[in-house]
Amino acid sequence: MSSKHTDRSRRDFIAQAAAVGGSAALGIGGLAWPVAHAAQPDAMHWPTPYASISPASIAWLKSKGWWPLQIAWNPLWSDGNVILFAMMHFDLLARRGLQAHYVPILAAGLMNEVFIPGRIQIAQAGSLGLLRLIDLKIPTAAVCTYPAQRQAFLVHPDSPLKGGMADLKGAKVLGRPAICGVTMGSTTHLGLLIAAKVLGLVEGRDYQLSNMGPGEIITMPKGVDVVGIWEPNVLYMTDYLKNARILELIDRYEIFNGYSYARGEIAQHAPDVLQAYTDAFVEAQMLCRTRTDEVLDALIADPSQKGRSPQLVRQDAQINVLDPKPTINFPFRDVDGFWARLEAYQTNVMHDAGVLQHRYTPSEYLSVIHDRFLSESYARVGWKVPTWPPFLPVGWKGQVGHPPYPPYGLMYMGRQQFPGPGDLVPAAKG
Repeated sequence: MSSKHTDRSRRDFIAQAAAVGGSAALGIGGLAWPVAHAAQPDAMHWPTPYASISPASIAWLKSKGWWPLQIAWNPLWSDGNVILFAMMHFDLLARRGLQAHYVPILAAGLMNEVFIPGRIQIAQAGSLGLLRLIDLKIPTAAVCTYPAQRQAFLVHPDSPLKGGMADLKGAKVLGRPAICGVTMGSTTHLGLLIAAKVLGLVEGRDYQLSNMGPGEIITMPKGVDVVGIWEPNVLYMTDYLKNARILELIDRYEIFNGYSYARGEIAQHAPDVLQAYTDAFVEAQMLCRTRTDEVLDALIADPSQKGRSPQLVRQDAQINVLDPKPTINFPFRDVDGFWARLEAYQTNVMHDAGVLQHRYTPSEYLSVIHDRFLSESYARVGWKVPTWPPFLPVGWKGQVGHPPYPPYGLMYMGRQQFPGPGDLVPAAKG
């Protein structure tokens, strides 16, 4: 089953993605369940019967040409790929009366090509993808995040660079500017710019940028001294291809974040649709933990994972989905600078480097970060909204906007207990 509303004319890649998405496209119309009111929520099982979206919301979506709802997902993106796949695999939106097609797309730019004109209504991309929508004043509601995934600067195994990115300053190790391969406009490009700012590196004197796509970066080509890439590609290169080693984590300079974001009109006119999305998102997290083998076996067998190492898929899921507390995906508005102040700082580094024309304020990010939907989903299962980002260790001494940062992140935190002390809302007495 393929999406009728997916743009097939702009790029062959999008057409191919839609075809792959057809294998996982879901949606059963006409299903309806009454609202659930669990007396005592179970922290790892969604309460039934399910809450169903209203007939008025269905009618509104149809009036917009948004029925079935078109949802883009990135099947190679750590964290979001497994959760969105579980939503598909278990028909979690259909159980809430929402008919949907899931379309796999591998890059934020391609997602926004179809999100901006409304051909998809919910997308999944890094913070720079969200930034583009702020620029264009596209009504947007970011309802979930994908934070603190590891990114790294990598070098050839035999490279003389061993002391981190500081080795580039003054060409003291190589005797020439280092060739740094990153995907221009990506989060790794941003990480390089922040590292250069912190370390006092000058382009042309200390390093030379080379624009490379992820597929080329993974091959670790000769003639390039340093590359920047995100997970699971860091693991793939260092542990499987063994063609690179980590010089330094980009995480020291940039704190990665991504979002599930929807058309803002839905939040205004059919908010129960976004509530159904975040409810299904949380239930998918539960099922990833309670039916792990089923989820991962099905994901590995899905055409979207063709050519990927099953071991890498499982390792990636363990690190980014199963080990962290599931509340890592909460879209903080301003908790010690997460996320609005941090996003403004990081994007303004790109402005200062001449990559972006506009300077951004935290209020511009606050206008698109919607935390009420996931807050309500947590309330329905008794999860407490975290007061501290779960990807930071207790007592973390870092300060948003002042890198280099002390260690943090999903891989650094390792296996986290959930539910642990303070993770659940205390049960009502009496």
